[in-house]
Amino acid sequence: MARRTKEEAEQTRDAILDSALDVLYEKGFSRTTFDEIAKRINLTKGAVYWHFRNKVDLLAMLMKKKFSEKHQKTWEGYSKPKTLQELRKLYETLCLSIETDYDFRKYLFFIIFQMEWSEAVTAKVLEQIREIIDYPWIELKETLTLIKKSGEISSDVDIEELTCIISFFWRGTLNAYISKRHPFGLTKTILTGFDLIMDGVKTEKVKCA
Repeated sequence: MARRTKEEAEQTRDAILDSALDVLYEKGFSRTTFDEIAKRINLTKGAVYWHFRNKVDLLAMLMKKKFSEKHQKTWEGYSKPKTLQELRKLYETLCLSIETDYDFRKYLFFIIFQMEWSEAVTAKVLEQIREIIDYPWIELKETLTLIKKSGEISSDVDIEELTCIISFFWRGTLNAYISKRHPFGLTKTILTGFDLIMDGVKTEKVKCA
């Protein structure tokens, strides 16, 4: 019975987070209330408070949940890339996943463009999600370091700088795609940009191969 109760509690929490995403996407952070979140899934406000102390805690958990779900769907079955081609394939997989997942695009839109977050809210959320914020940067840097050691990336390339270039290109392109500022396909644009960047850092032997 205890196990079943725990499972039911987790299902309720997930339902609250799904409802919260809809409300946050439609109304923004400041106008989202626990009353509205609860009403959409036929719960009481008290039930929402039982799972989350406040909106900051709820937002942090929502971000962790979405990151975990996307990470599992995208990277499941993949090991750390050992070549530029494998890294390129992972970016392709992630882009295709985003293009076909409307729910995740709603989440990205809210995260990227909700400028109404106060400095205090942002700081409190970042305290709780620092691990998932830092994870992509750390993974990319470690991957590029391994590929450089294999001789595929030129020895004079600064990996910290290359990590910055790829990360900023990814974030900027993703922002433009989510905001629909320009009519382009995310996958094609990212892969084209990736190839251009990598053509500039490959060793001569790899370029000629």
